[in-house]
Amino acid sequence: MTQEKNKNIGIRLASMLLDHFIMTFGIVIIAFILVGIGYLVVGNPSDSDLPEWFVIIPIFLGLMIFSVYFNKDAIKGKSPAKRILGLVIVDNKTGEIANPIKSVVRNITLVFWPIEVIFSLFSPERRIGDYIAGTKVISDDKTLKTELKIGQIIFALIIGIIFMFLIMALQFGIQGISMMEW
Repeated sequence: MTQEKNKNIGIRLASMLLDHFIMTFGIVIIAFILVGIGYLVVGNPSDSDLPEWFVIIPIFLGLMIFSVYFNKDAIKGKSPAKRILGLVIVDNKTGEIANPIKSVVRNITLVFWPIEVIFSLFSPERRIGDYIAGTKVISDDKTLKTELKIGQIIFALIIGIIFMFLIMALQFGIQGISMMEW
């Protein structure tokens, strides 16, 4: 039994690390492309005559890109690494593939990624986000079927964007407060 648990922990950690690498690398590539396009279209932002509100567009694009990280499992309960390693996210009670909303909710805790990794050492099937969303990770037996729910995926992306906006607002709010003179 211990050998099986060690195997599960190894696969789960490999999945988490591979997902983190794939998603981070993908986000960086997309960000570089968008910044490059921005410089081609606008030039140096400090030399530009664009209105100040124009800054909202790259911020929104950035929020969308990071929202994809939180929605990495939204399509049929599988992130890129889970597809490679043969894993799937399922509802803990029904055993059906987790819907996109549950997937984004479970991934919101990834802002505490190191804590999630440590938690997974002790609970290979369920990390903190799984307990919150009511999901778990299992081996994909290929018999689980689900239809692609575009509306839920769009809603999950919006949840991710709102969450990233709140993180940014909190960060800038804290920085703004600390920079204020009393």
